[in-house]
Amino acid sequence: MVVAHDRVDYQLTLSAHDVAVALGIETDLVAPVPRSAFEAKRQQLAAYLDGRLRLVADGQACRARPPDLDFKDLPGDLVIGLAFVCPAPVARLRIGYLLFFDLDAGHRGIGRIDAGPVSQEFLFDAEITELEFSVRAPDGRAGFGVALRILGFGVEHILSGIDHLLFLITLLVVSSRFLELVKIVTAFTISHSLTLGLAWFGVLSLPGRLVESLIALSVAYVAAENIWRRRFAGRWLLAFGFGLVHGLGFYGVLRALDTGGAGVVTTLLAFNLGVEAGQLAVVAAVFPVLVLLQRRSWYQPAMRTGSAMILAIAGFWFIQRLLVG
Repeated sequence: MVVAHDRVDYQLTLSAHDVAVALGIETDLVAPVPRSAFEAKRQQLAAYLDGRLRLVADGQACRARPPDLDFKDLPGDLVIGLAFVCPAPVARLRIGYLLFFDLDAGHRGIGRIDAGPVSQEFLFDAEITELEFSVRAPDGRAGFGVALRILGFGVEHILSGIDHLLFLITLLVVSSRFLELVKIVTAFTISHSLTLGLAWFGVLSLPGRLVESLIALSVAYVAAENIWRRRFAGRWLLAFGFGLVHGLGFYGVLRALDTGGAGVVTTLLAFNLGVEAGQLAVVAAVFPVLVLLQRRSWYQPAMRTGSAMILAIAGFWFIQRLLVG
């Protein structure tokens, strides 16, 4: 998508079979859909796009011209060029996107908006169907401020997200060496960063209810291990494995965040750094207490009792999230 003065040029690359299904063109989703079928449905395609794509510049709707069809990528994709004319030069642009969600709840629209020196990535899914962008070039201080805000949100989320926090603490309470704590936190960071990035780009997707249920299950499992096991070597591997699930949970939160037009690299990097900073704050607070308390004769029974309570809480979460959502 390119914004220039009062005009927005919007190029869509869509699966030819998805377009065929949306327009009622007969297809078995395998055989190529002929160009002639799309040519015959130009008016229906224009109506379909008009009802599901909406651009509003500074509070006023932009008017779409008839779509231009490009068949060079058939039989795989249909490329559609749309030109929107806005009432005045665009400063803020709100995009509404409802393509294919009635046919496929897992559909995602990934793209980029270019406005002079400004380039911003965006993603739509069944839950995030409208986004607003500033198309003015932000100064360096504004861009830095946006990154700091996203970083702060990452810190806030790990410190206020009770399930993520309990998972981390339950992992840490059996560790007696600082190096172990660092390995656990680092493994967790690497794994959740990986799945967060994959989810952001639409490579990996799981239903939100399943993700939240698995996060609760991860807390319950670690708490159960604290009760029955006596040796805890290699716990960083556990942190890495379950961190993959927690990353999908982080994505569910991050996609709803107003990133102020920050690019995908800035958004993911700042958020992950914020989560890491929050985790290090937890380690800094927990480690001295662990060193002190683990010398007490009552520490092991108390740790197991606390883990049993966490197991009960996480088990309740698991059942609640799985059945209720």
